[in-house]
Amino acid sequence: MLSFESYESTMTADFVFKLETDPVPIVVSLCTILKHALSNPAYAALVRSVDGCFALASTRDPQSATITLDGYQINIQHGVSDKAKIVINLDLSRMSEKGYKPSVKGLIRHPFFTYRVGRLLNFPATNWADDAKRFWDSTQFLPHMPKAIKITSTDKHQDLWFGNGLNEVEICGKSKMLSSMLTGSSILVEDVIAGRVQIIGSLKHLSVLSEATLKMKLGELDHE
Repeated sequence: MLSFESYESTMTADFVFKLETDPVPIVVSLCTILKHALSNPAYAALVRSVDGCFALASTRDPQSATITLDGYQINIQHGVSDKAKIVINLDLSRMSEKGYKPSVKGLIRHPFFTYRVGRLLNFPATNWADDAKRFWDSTQFLPHMPKAIKITSTDKHQDLWFGNGLNEVEICGKSKMLSSMLTGSSILVEDVIAGRVQIIGSLKHLSVLSEATLKMKLGELDHE
């Protein structure tokens, strides 16, 4: 049986997040994603309507986490708790992909709960342009960041430029994939390797920008 005794609490609007004192990366990442999604009123109402415990287990590495929803309180801990009604096995980097279907242990026993959790994991779409602005505002002063960057939404046929001087880097992709990367739901280099987004620039800038997206993912930057 897993034991979670020490917590740190943070608040987002009316919601209270309880994490372990020294949370592992998957816990921090899920907290970041949920906090961002809760800015959507409809999503916040959905979260309030679901009570129970479920776990997420990565299919790519040993990472796993348990999420317990109880009204306005959200507990996230590492590992798979024996209290979890269902365990969802998934590739965390593909959560934003349209049509991606993870496997679920406990589906037959808890079909309705599984359906509601599935809705929770279908995070609301955000405005990619707003996400791009927040990303730049949060990361532009990090060491070795490009002085100017262009971000292109290929499905919206829109371009945004940030910074001063000649454009050094261009990132292209569908708006949903861009939002995923810009808000910390995924990491740039993984998205590039998987073909979800493209980058025109140097390897140095790919490395620096990937580190910036990782910082977003781990909640190390203020991007509320």
